[in-house]
Amino acid sequence: MITALQQLTERIEHARSLDSIIGFAKKNIGPITQKPVVKDVLSGEFMGHPLHPLMTDIPIGAWSMSALLDVLGGEELEDASTILVGAGVLCAIPTAVTGLHDWQDTTGESSRVGFVHAAVMDMTVLVYAGSLVARLTGHHTVGKLLGLKGLGVMSIGGFLGGHLTYALGANVEQETPALGPVS
Repeated sequence: MITALQQLTERIEHARSLDSIIGFAKKNIGPITQKPVVKDVLSGEFMGHPLHPLMTDIPIGAWSMSALLDVLGGEELEDASTILVGAGVLCAIPTAVTGLHDWQDTTGESSRVGFVHAAVMDMTVLVYAGSLVARLTGHHTVGKLLGLKGLGVMSIGGFLGGHLTYALGANVEQETPALGPVS
């Protein structure tokens, strides 16, 4: 499985066919996310580090716990699981916006992986939104199945996000140690 995911990320990293779409998206999104007040908030400047990683914990945690309740909880926990799915969907929106801001500063391989990461996470939100609608209309079994599918899609998106940060070092400050005189 790991080899398949590594091969997938390598293919994405080298998919130059994405570059024109990425260029178009950045050209049209940049003016919005780069306004000074918006940029300061979305960047996490007020915290001293990017906001996006912190924000991802909320939808990932909500959706993961909804899956746990769906598998182990029974009918009496269906409402709690529905609340978690809804919270994840709502929180995914500002999470995506912070990620979009961070993606603006990427180039090359990081930009391509970030673009696909965003697309996969968008699919995740759509699957969970479908799960929420099913649950709210009384189709809990369909909602649970969609939730489990969403968990699988989210896992792929999360892997790509982790690859983007840890393997490619996107938006990670690489400090050079201060060199002093040798004694």
